[in-house]
Amino acid sequence: MLHFQLSGFMAYSTFYGAGEAAERISHLASRQKPFLFVADFECYEFIIVEEPLHQTDVFFDIPSASNVNKDQFQTLYNKEFTFQPESFERYKRRFDIVEKGLHRGDSFLTNLTVKTPVQTDLSLKDIFMMTEARYSLYIPNRFVCFSPECFVTISSDGKISTHPMKGTIDADILNAKDVILADKKESAEHATVVDLLRNDLSMFAEKVRVERYRYSTELQTDRAHILQISSEISGRLPQDWRQNLGLIITSMLPAGSVSGAPKPRTLQLIKEAEEEPRGFYSGVFGYFDGLSFDSGVIIRYIEQDKNGRKFYRSGGGITAMSDARSEYDEVIEKIYLPVRKPTFSEVICIIDGQPQHLPYHLKRMEKTIRDIYNKPMPQLQLDIPDEARKGLFKCRIEYDDTILSVVFSPYKQKVRKSIALVFDDNICYKYKSTDRRQLARLVQQAKADDVIIVRNGMITDASYCNLVFEDFDGNLFTPSDALLHGTCRQRLIDDGVVKEHPIRADELRRYKKVIFINAMMDICDAQRMAVGQIIGK
Repeated sequence: MLHFQLSGFMAYSTFYGAGEAAERISHLASRQKPFLFVADFECYEFIIVEEPLHQTDVFFDIPSASNVNKDQFQTLYNKEFTFQPESFERYKRRFDIVEKGLHRGDSFLTNLTVKTPVQTDLSLKDIFMMTEARYSLYIPNRFVCFSPECFVTISSDGKISTHPMKGTIDADILNAKDVILADKKESAEHATVVDLLRNDLSMFAEKVRVERYRYSTELQTDRAHILQISSEISGRLPQDWRQNLGLIITSMLPAGSVSGAPKPRTLQLIKEAEEEPRGFYSGVFGYFDGLSFDSGVIIRYIEQDKNGRKFYRSGGGITAMSDARSEYDEVIEKIYLPVRKPTFSEVICIIDGQPQHLPYHLKRMEKTIRDIYNKPMPQLQLDIPDEARKGLFKCRIEYDDTILSVVFSPYKQKVRKSIALVFDDNICYKYKSTDRRQLARLVQQAKADDVIIVRNGMITDASYCNLVFEDFDGNLFTPSDALLHGTCRQRLIDDGVVKEHPIRADELRRYKKVIFINAMMDICDAQRMAVGQIIGK
């Protein structure tokens, strides 16, 4: 076992050998301990990060969890990103090696990959923060991954599913979906991978079946609009699956969609054609939250060598029906950055058809758009519907560098019966992002109606509200360490109603009450709670 020291503490461990890694994964899963794991393609190197939500060296962002808020990062639209693909002649030499193996019967399907130098002034961390994908991972000084492909998911009740992705086409081509579904080569390649992964799941699961076959998804990249074809296969694991999670994972490696079939002989063919190990490219990574498991295939990948040079890895499946030129073109098309466009929200209180404190909201929106997109504020048109002209309504605006939606709905204040003190030194919510996963996670873990978040020992906010504390002399203070500078909070400061003050978690006994404020709950109408009722105080 080798350990790597990052940022002054033991951030992650590396295990050589699938057996040792499998034992550790099963040990953690059986005890319902959260972890992140990363496996390279050759199954030589495994990285395991325990309690990954509580560290900020290794970043990950997947549908079920994330330890970073990408919306706090300014999108770098104008940075350089260019590449020089290898020549067709060089690719063709390696393609021919694979084709000979296919015709000999060594393989039915082989995934052939290439390594392309890229020129960019973006760091690996920059690329992680500015791209959007279902499965994103950043290992400092080594690689970044922004993958669209799931490896396997396991629900808490033991349902295991995999979603092999095979087949890519320019979505702007006329009838693109019909074209790729009718392609015989793509159809054969996809069928082979589905059959392989069905067999992989059957090693441990019962009632394995194909839930969906060759369904399409679309993806917008920095270079093109593409359509991808996937299938869904599922089965049912025994009740003790957590005790065997390490064996389940490692037995299925490497992923069939990025190797081929049959696996053992195909891996030898890949080694001969590619002439060097893939490393973490086309490996897998996953997160176990204590109950369930989610993982992705490490494709759409940029690595960095010891000299700081960066390389983009891409590949495609080769069958006996493949055409070298078409496969070469597909490999080049897969060199892209799926640049993300973060979205934000603004909530405005509407009373009897009148927007309240609109200048504060417009100022915050303008600052967000300027900071993130370096663009001017778009024109906002509030057309208040007739039904919102009497009573209390919430106007929710969703936007990026344009106004995406404006929705009006009746509002009723939430009453909090239980409030828990929670601690997270890494949380960040500087802008009012629509991505609230980090905040929702804290509420879920606390098992309370709401939380008061402590960062580096300082009181910040509740999950949806800024806070105001009343001391025993009737003075009102709002934490100067607030995560989000809310419009109601700022107005109360400007009007001299409350004062900013650093409030330590261990100093809460100095205050009598806590008040929960936001745009919909001014201080006169907001819920008040005795500080003594806070759980964990």
